[in-house]
Amino acid sequence: MTRRPKLSILTVIGGVLLAPPIAFAHSGDILLARLVLQQGHEVTLQITADLEANPHLKNTQDPASALGESLRVILPGGRSWSIRELGKPTITVHNGFPFAAPVPLQHQPEEKLPELYTASWTWRPSESPLRFEVPTSNPHTVAFWNVAPNSDSVAPNWRMLLAGDSSNPIPLPVRPSPLKWNWQAAVALTVAGAGLSFQAFLLLRRLRKTKLS
Repeated sequence: MTRRPKLSILTVIGGVLLAPPIAFAHSGDILLARLVLQQGHEVTLQITADLEANPHLKNTQDPASALGESLRVILPGGRSWSIRELGKPTITVHNGFPFAAPVPLQHQPEEKLPELYTASWTWRPSESPLRFEVPTSNPHTVAFWNVAPNSDSVAPNWRMLLAGDSSNPIPLPVRPSPLKWNWQAAVALTVAGAGLSFQAFLLLRRLRKTKLS
């Protein structure tokens, strides 16, 4: 058994008790989605793929964009966004999977670790809890889990998501709060604006005097 099919097959076997049998048909399309709940107000979603083993990603010109389209984040109020819409991701390429996963990704000693591609998005949610959904038209199967702040332990409610499936609601460790306008910053901006206006007035006055003389 070659190294690349083993990565996908082991992941599917680990999720067989939670996923329907059709998951076996998509063993080459597995994505690993790891949600990191930070201590502050931010969260980070890391989506990892073996580009050479995934037929939908092997020849794509923009893997990060394709990975960002594999999941949507859904807020309690009903608003949702594609992960790709959350901004420009951070890209890393590494040998093997460096984090704890829901199932052991094991390889024979003589096998070379697969080169994996990870796209990471960090943002500050405005509501809690969050849900993540695989769009109905998306061909990938996504192994989705979250980790607590300062911990790499996989949450027990991890899911194997097919097209149209969504994760369980994930409450954030810190209650989201809207950004508040700092009155000190407002005063500083007002003073700075007044100063710039005064400088512009003096400059125009000097230019007029120069033209008249």
